[in-house]
Amino acid sequence: MKFHQFRALVAMADTGSIRAAARALGISPAAATKAVRELEAEQQIALVTRNANGIAFTEAGQALLVHARAIVHQMSRAQDELDARRGRGGGKLSIGVTPWLALSFLPDAVTRFRERMPGMQLEFYEGLLNIVMPRLRDGTLDFSLGKPGLASLHAEFTQTPIFATESAVVVRKGHPLEHAQTLEELQDCEWLLNWDPASKEMITDDIFRRHGLPLPRTVHLAHSFVVAMGLIMNTDMASIFPWPLVETRFARENLRALSLQEEVDRTVVSVVARRGVPLSAAAECFLACLKEAIRAGEASQDPERRRLYHSLELLI
Repeated sequence: MKFHQFRALVAMADTGSIRAAARALGISPAAATKAVRELEAEQQIALVTRNANGIAFTEAGQALLVHARAIVHQMSRAQDELDARRGRGGGKLSIGVTPWLALSFLPDAVTRFRERMPGMQLEFYEGLLNIVMPRLRDGTLDFSLGKPGLASLHAEFTQTPIFATESAVVVRKGHPLEHAQTLEELQDCEWLLNWDPASKEMITDDIFRRHGLPLPRTVHLAHSFVVAMGLIMNTDMASIFPWPLVETRFARENLRALSLQEEVDRTVVSVVARRGVPLSAAAECFLACLKEAIRAGEASQDPERRRLYHSLELLI
């Protein structure tokens, strides 16, 4: 198996046709076809078939594509690493980010990073686990910042805690229960979470059951933070936000964090990356910038910034 064959395979998957893949690679359609056909002949198995809509991958082709993507992306990362060490600009750093980080600490970290590596292109994905895990697996993402994954993923990914924070139950301003003091008063609320499907079990098992309360009847899921905010601000749904998000000006102007007797949840944010693949120099630089931004925010003379950063506990 050769690298140019993997590149052709990935390009066909990304573009949906041989002709478009050839354009993306700067080669002829015949050369792209030949690369995949040689790979099929070597392995004695069909990988790609033509149809009325372009091409389709066989089961074997789909299985190989996962590895081909990882190899192609890792080669690209290797080139970026060498370019950075030679002092050349360019390269790309792709990061999965839990949505609330984008509204709190991410801008300060990005500002610092851009000062140190101005030639590096940044690419961000909304970091819900069901979105980032496939991209981490195939090498599209360098790493992700978010809640740790299930224990079953530990063999595949490293998960390094970077900081922790408490969470709060939030409702819209003017909500009928905005002065509630216990979880029991919120029993009949509909809940909306901007987390993964596993979050439904988290809220019921780790929060309500922990306090000996019946489970909420309805827990909705939003896979977009914008959708979640729109619904919470304009309905009587309740949600759970990490305190740094509660402390942002946007949240304080539109939502109310309830002062409950019960402890709600402690959120740990981890750096999640593929096991056995070292982080690039750019990735290490970005994480250093994030830690520096948090420490600088804690010492800020601006009371609003201190409120935001003092809700964190650095773990590294």
